[in-house]
Amino acid sequence: MHEVKTQIKAEPWMDVMSAIYGRRAIRRYTSEVPDHLTIERLIDVAIQAPSAMNRQPWAFAVIEGSEILKSFSDRAKAYLPDAPEGNIFHDAPALVIICAISAERQAAEDCCLAAQNFMLAAYAAGLATCPIGFSRFWLEQPATKKEIGIAEDHMPIFPIALGFPDEQPQSHGRRAAEIVWY
Repeated sequence: MHEVKTQIKAEPWMDVMSAIYGRRAIRRYTSEVPDHLTIERLIDVAIQAPSAMNRQPWAFAVIEGSEILKSFSDRAKAYLPDAPEGNIFHDAPALVIICAISAERQAAEDCCLAAQNFMLAAYAAGLATCPIGFSRFWLEQPATKKEIGIAEDHMPIFPIALGFPDEQPQSHGRRAAEIVWY
């Protein structure tokens, strides 16, 4: 693993099992914005994900600023039939949107694999994330994509709120895995 010299607070990074079992969806953030180098390093970790046929069908859009994200939340909720209360981006200082650059069958799945890498690395680095599926339909709108700078042929797949945590929720636990042996 390469050395990371950014504002990342947890150095050396934790082991992968600790990250998998410790990461939580965070819905309260401090106002501190992760620096650009940190976000770029997390994206570099994200793109190490497996990719069908090594197509690497992803692109990333980064939006910074809790005020702009609050405005985007208000606009996105207009597209939701049962819009939740409050800011759908949880007052996070940044949003990273992983986009598929291809309509090929596996592109969306590859983007989700990249998202998992991103979220685990962010947690291991002392940052917090939360997937924001509510925003996808709004992000897919041609006018929204144009405003944000997402190419017309790119498809927003996995929006992730990013920032420094202002909470440390406990695990909700997991059901036992259903396993079918053949």
